[in-house]
Amino acid sequence: MDLKVDLSEFQYFFKVISKNTKRLLDKSVDAYNSMLELDPEESKEIHLDMGAALEKKGNYEGAIKIYSKILLHDPNNVIALFKLGKIYTQLGLLNKSIEMLKKVTTLDRDFAEAFYLLGSALFSIDENREALDALNRVIELNPGNADAFYKLGLIYDALLQHDSSIEAYLKAITFKPDFVKAYQSLGFAYEAKGMRDEAVKYFKKSLELEEKNK
Repeated sequence: MDLKVDLSEFQYFFKVISKNTKRLLDKSVDAYNSMLELDPEESKEIHLDMGAALEKKGNYEGAIKIYSKILLHDPNNVIALFKLGKIYTQLGLLNKSIEMLKKVTTLDRDFAEAFYLLGSALFSIDENREALDALNRVIELNPGNADAFYKLGLIYDALLQHDSSIEAYLKAITFKPDFVKAYQSLGFAYEAKGMRDEAVKYFKKSLELEEKNK
């Protein structure tokens, strides 16, 4: 018996598949092309979001690559520079951090957080005079920044300028009354000046706060 097979159904089926596949491929190409044609500012925002997501997950290597890619096209992108400076600080790569943060603070003289990180990084490598300048700029921008006053106090202590350090620590606890480290540092500064009673007073206060915060 001869078996006759009607191939018309199969031919139609494959023709439909072929057309649909081509349509899907065309859509994919269109989508890719539309991504390439993104507005440059929109593209930067997408990359910044990608970098922030990687940073949040602790994937610093990936975040550095993303932010560096932004800088290839926009070398003065303040946010990308700042993000890199922040990551390099966390990784202990202070020279790279300082390089990025100096660029940021040159481009944006009102970026208080960048000045604070720059001052902290400079202090860590004993560039105390530059660190003072950066932290004083933070205080100009935000006169109530207790952390900046505290860092100033540490630098003045390192320079053996204890009167100035005490003044800075007192400002810190004025704006942040439960600042345990500032009270401890006041104790050490007064101790360095030979003012034992004042030193004990602030050491006791720091212990009281530590106990209270347990």
